[in-house]
Amino acid sequence: MKRRNFIKFSATLALLFSSNVAIARTISKEKLVILDEIFNIIFPKTSTMPSAKEFKALNYLVQNISHKTFDDDDKVLIVDGTKDFSESFPEFLTLKDEEKKELIFRIIKNSSYAKSWISKLTYYGIEAMFSDPIYGGNFEQIGWNSVKHNIGYPRPLKTYGQKI
Repeated sequence: MKRRNFIKFSATLALLFSSNVAIARTISKEKLVILDEIFNIIFPKTSTMPSAKEFKALNYLVQNISHKTFDDDDKVLIVDGTKDFSESFPEFLTLKDEEKKELIFRIIKNSSYAKSWISKLTYYGIEAMFSDPIYGGNFEQIGWNSVKHNIGYPRPLKTYGQKI
């Protein structure tokens, strides 16, 4: 295993143990690494916007996908799409960033299923970037700050309508 992949697996493992453990039964560490890579291709760092890694898109997905309010169809699409992707393209993690981008664009050009999968990941990535940080994304309000958003008050004190 290459050093880079080892570091990614280690970071993902730490994320798993610090987050909702139920997702660990659903998505393997390797698939979480793939999701993280894809999020960072969809949301690269630019001069004005943070990367998916910076606003913690994967953390947001892991924290929320196991919650009872998470859409079941979305969960199936994300989990099955990750499984299908990793089985069809086992070399993905060994590719250079530009090659990963090209592979993803080629796949979504030829598959409506893959297009739906990437679209769903994009949806949850945007949610992670702009939701309240209490839900696991938008780390240190980096998404809000990137668009100079004025925070609305009152902010949630608990997630998902839990009583205080």
